[in-house]
Amino acid sequence: MTKTENNILLFSITLCWAASYIFIKSLPPDLSSFAYLTLTTGIAAVILVVVFWRRLKEVKVSTVKRSLLLSALLTVSLLVERQGIMLLPASNASFLAALTILIVPLILLLLRRKPTRDNIIGALIIVLGLCLTSRFSLPAFMNLGSLFMFLGCVAGAFYIISADRFTKRESPLLIGVVQMVITALIGFIMWTVEEPTTFFSVDYTRELLSSIFILAFFTKAYAYIVLMFSQKYADPMRVTIIASTEPVVTLTLAVLIPAAYGAGEAFSIYSLIGAVTIACGAVVAGSNLFIRKTKPAKGAGVYAD
Repeated sequence: MTKTENNILLFSITLCWAASYIFIKSLPPDLSSFAYLTLTTGIAAVILVVVFWRRLKEVKVSTVKRSLLLSALLTVSLLVERQGIMLLPASNASFLAALTILIVPLILLLLRRKPTRDNIIGALIIVLGLCLTSRFSLPAFMNLGSLFMFLGCVAGAFYIISADRFTKRESPLLIGVVQMVITALIGFIMWTVEEPTTFFSVDYTRELLSSIFILAFFTKAYAYIVLMFSQKYADPMRVTIIASTEPVVTLTLAVLIPAAYGAGEAFSIYSLIGAVTIACGAVVAGSNLFIRKTKPAKGAGVYAD
């Protein structure tokens, strides 16, 4: 897979996740977060098992162990993100979700995997663009929803870094399928503890079913299988850089479909400047503009990286 092909796949995932705000916000407020987790990942797990059942015989103990860790991180991320999205406007929630661009390099530094100078400079430019796009106003973020989104960022950052390591040692397809099955089981156990009648406690309206199925197929089954394959060929920073463009997509969709987002998002000069800044930051973060080149040794014809 070429770098361009991989970037296109990663952007398709970003598009799915940005559009998911529409369907998450359309879910009934009284729908349990555990019910949301179980229904979306459960349907996704069924789809993946039916499509790839022939490959499941190749699952190893190491695959299950690594998928279990990813499932735990994914469970935390999905649960707190859902709560944050329900309590914040779409643009604010998307801004906070994109702060993973800062958390990933910090974790990499702790793991002694130093990001490049371009990664760091690009990340800072992207954060500036995010602030402009959301017209950052501290009072608008002073609520419980921001805390949930921040916790989701931390869990998401650890998820990306762990997936980067695991997908280079295991089959990305099998890790993707097994982690979805385990996540659905974790969600069902927590839902059972909260509400013993589980599936019988939900009022299955047409709107609920359509939103759940769309979220299950696009943001779970498709997105996480493609993400596993993409991470096999990309480093954590590139995955995070492309994901950081999510607020631009979210803002565009919020303008095009304001009724669906219900937040009255308005496109302004700040939004335009912020979007351009984010794009510039993504270009810088994925380039080698600031990597110093050393002079070649005598007799050498090219510079070394």
